[in-house]
Amino acid sequence: MQKKIFNEVETGTDLVINTTSEDKPELGYLLSLLNSISKSDRRQGTRAIILASDAKRAKELDEWVWAIGYHAGIESACLAGEGDTKEDLASLSAGPVIVISTPKRLADILETGRMVFREVEKLIVDQADQIEDWDPVEIISKRIINSKCQKILAAAKDSQALRDAEENLLTDPKLMTPSEKAEAKKGNLTQDVIKKDLTQYYINVPPRSKISILMAHLDENKKDTVVIFAASRRTADRLYKILRKSGRRAVSVHDKVDENTFKQRFGMFTDGNVQHLIVGELSANDIDLEHATKVINYDVPEDVNEYKLRAELVGDGKATKILSLVSKQDRGDIKEICNSLGYAPKELPVPNEIKEQRSSSKNNGQSGKEKTKSRSKSNRGSKKDKSKSKQKKAPRRNKKSEPEGLPRPTFDQLSGGRKGKQKEEKSGVIGFFKKLFS
Repeated sequence: MQKKIFNEVETGTDLVINTTSEDKPELGYLLSLLNSISKSDRRQGTRAIILASDAKRAKELDEWVWAIGYHAGIESACLAGEGDTKEDLASLSAGPVIVISTPKRLADILETGRMVFREVEKLIVDQADQIEDWDPVEIISKRIINSKCQKILAAAKDSQALRDAEENLLTDPKLMTPSEKAEAKKGNLTQDVIKKDLTQYYINVPPRSKISILMAHLDENKKDTVVIFAASRRTADRLYKILRKSGRRAVSVHDKVDENTFKQRFGMFTDGNVQHLIVGELSANDIDLEHATKVINYDVPEDVNEYKLRAELVGDGKATKILSLVSKQDRGDIKEICNSLGYAPKELPVPNEIKEQRSSSKNNGQSGKEKTKSRSKSNRGSKKDKSKSKQKKAPRRNKKSEPEGLPRPTFDQLSGGRKGKQKEEKSGVIGFFKKLFS
């Protein structure tokens, strides 16, 4: 993961790094930063700003930069805690190559001194998921007038505040997730977090039957208060309209609903005024549930950790069951979840109502075909009698049976761009350490 971060930071694109502090992502982005600065002849003027969630973390990063950057003559300034504003302003005016601070402290100093940064090439927000107030970060970002400044957010978990920050601060960011081995290692932890006595179900959904199965399942469990997770806002709104049209009491929330509307709708569910809460394009971590008897994955989450978060709602006694509707496109995701759990959730049969509907539709389709065939035969017979005297019977052609229905879509992942293999450079901080330990 650290190697991936190092290489991606070198590209200069804005990044969102999904990683925990245990992975030590700073080894990736700080080594890349120090290596880049060490190759430059000019060592004056602030080139990078690192924002930490608290003063303790800021000092840790500062010590790391000092220990490694010392050999390359790279100076840093740590502005954290309740220091003297004039002294910190003087330190900042001296142009340290790297500035490490908490967002609120640095924003106050910049506002006091009316300072701007012309040469800052990187703005890094460490442990971004722990940032409670993003206004100071935006103030700092606006005072960086270098349009080519690369901005990096490193966070262990997603949230609505973090998504808003990404939208406001970053330009076409690239999302970096842990490697497959690291993800599998984290997935194995799910077995310890999710209780085996938790009631987990899934239904294998036939093509074009997901909504019908959802409605039939809700009809069979009319007393349940249900939270339904959908993958997109559009799906959430569509389900809301269908449930309301069928006379059910429901509300929907998603990541684009304003705060007041969100609270109002969520309050209607928690107060018991509505029975169904539909959640679109939001993590379970953003939903502070008080009561529910069932959680339904209308769309199976692609991330094992997201399934874990939804299961934790159940494990805390906030729901009694979790059900996943597994279509053909979801089978890969549910298989990965089962592998991470170490066991498979219990499979439920398709509701009888849906079976009967599909059976009757097949029978109607077959009877319709038989009628069509009989009509065509009679028509051919009458035409044959009329033309029998005029011409001989034409030789019969064998028609190949044509496939019924629409072609199956494929869902191949597309990867964009390739990089040629570049020669390894041994200059800068990296080269220094290779020579030192070789």
